[in-house]
Amino acid sequence: MKEVALTVTPREGTGKGPARQTRMVGFIPGVVYGPQTKPESIKIENMAFNAAWKKAGGGSVIFSLEKNGKSTKVLIRELQRDPLTNSVIHVDFHAISMTKPIHLSIPIHLIGVPIGVKADGGILQVTMREIEISCLPTDIPEHVEINVETLHIGDSIHVRDLSIPKVKILEEPDTTLAVVSAPTVLKTADEEAAEAAAALEAAGVEGVEGAEGAAPAEGKAPAEGAKKEGSEKKEKAEKPEKGKKD
Repeated sequence: MKEVALTVTPREGTGKGPARQTRMVGFIPGVVYGPQTKPESIKIENMAFNAAWKKAGGGSVIFSLEKNGKSTKVLIRELQRDPLTNSVIHVDFHAISMTKPIHLSIPIHLIGVPIGVKADGGILQVTMREIEISCLPTDIPEHVEINVETLHIGDSIHVRDLSIPKVKILEEPDTTLAVVSAPTVLKTADEEAAEAAAALEAAGVEGVEGAEGAAPAEGKAPAEGAKKEGSEKKEKAEKPEKGKKD
């Protein structure tokens, strides 16, 4: 397990005001706590933390905090970042014992491209990016690798398929980590119209768009022109002829 040294100094005051003042002078406010450690406010020089974080590679790494000539082994439990600049504005360190198992999450790295994606146009869906484990600090892996090259469409990898030396996996065995799904087919408007017409034909529906001037189907009302003609004939029949008396 990689260890990264980081020098910190005590910090006076708690709350937003002192933390803001700490940032204004080029330091990051933080706190160290643990089962056998009393919470202590600290500060870390901004450039020193960024260098240590880059060296750690952003994974699960043990930091050795050097303070007043003493060293404390810790893990980063939480990083708070500014939503606009993405710069670190606060760090929570969890003090650990090197002889007792700890719980933490490590990242999942997928290796290769599934055959179901390359050959059949499938889609690799990743459902988990981290996995929770328990182990001694000296046995913490930086990440877990999963080879997905042999996966076909419909194949998936579950927690039960993993094996990590000296590590107890805390996730449910049936939890899916990754799956290769069938490709999504997008239909054109012409294809959809053709399918709709075929469905109507199969259902026995004809003449959906009847031709102009087509005779009305049996039992249906006559066309508007026929109605008008009949009305005129009726009106002529009701008018008495000239010269005749009622």
